[in-house]
Amino acid sequence: MDTLVVALTAGCLEVTSIEATRVNDLSPYGPTVMRTQGVGLSEEEFRAGVEDGSVDGHIGFPESAKMISDAVGLGIDRIEQKREPIVSTVRREAEHITIEPGMVAGCKQTLLGYRGDEVVLTLVHPQQVLPELEGQGTGDYITIHGAPEVSMQINPEYAGGKATQAIAVNVVPRIVQASPGLKNMLDIPMTSALMGASAYARRV
Repeated sequence: MDTLVVALTAGCLEVTSIEATRVNDLSPYGPTVMRTQGVGLSEEEFRAGVEDGSVDGHIGFPESAKMISDAVGLGIDRIEQKREPIVSTVRREAEHITIEPGMVAGCKQTLLGYRGDEVVLTLVHPQQVLPELEGQGTGDYITIHGAPEVSMQINPEYAGGKATQAIAVNVVPRIVQASPGLKNMLDIPMTSALMGASAYARRV
């Protein structure tokens, strides 16, 4: 919800605002992720968890917003975030949890990035266990308003767990070549899959 967004703006002459939504399935994840997303709680417990910080949803939204703003020049000077419970109407069974109707199945997290009074960035991340049981498909959706308009969809979702593992490995040659210091994805050349030792050798 940041690096790909930035990459898609490369063909734009102007960007006025950006919207990115990621709908994903939490069922492959373990108890720690379920807990931070509020899965299995009542709606009241979820809202109390948001208040006390035990339900924190997706970590990194403010950092993604700053990265996009810095890269594109959106000039974001204020952000607002909210976390809302996704309450199940059906029974859902995953490896680490069973959710009964009326229980929280996930968290819909929204970030609005403002430049003055204008919303120039919207990030929406509804994560839940087995969304297809409620007729909801997964996917990644990015809309860039400007010249030209850009609209991208990936269906189903870009598999988060596997992608995180892959990026951690594939970025190693770029990190080895980088100068010392804290980096984000804007600071290193574009990363791609390492397909065998020969690909690694060419890149180092």
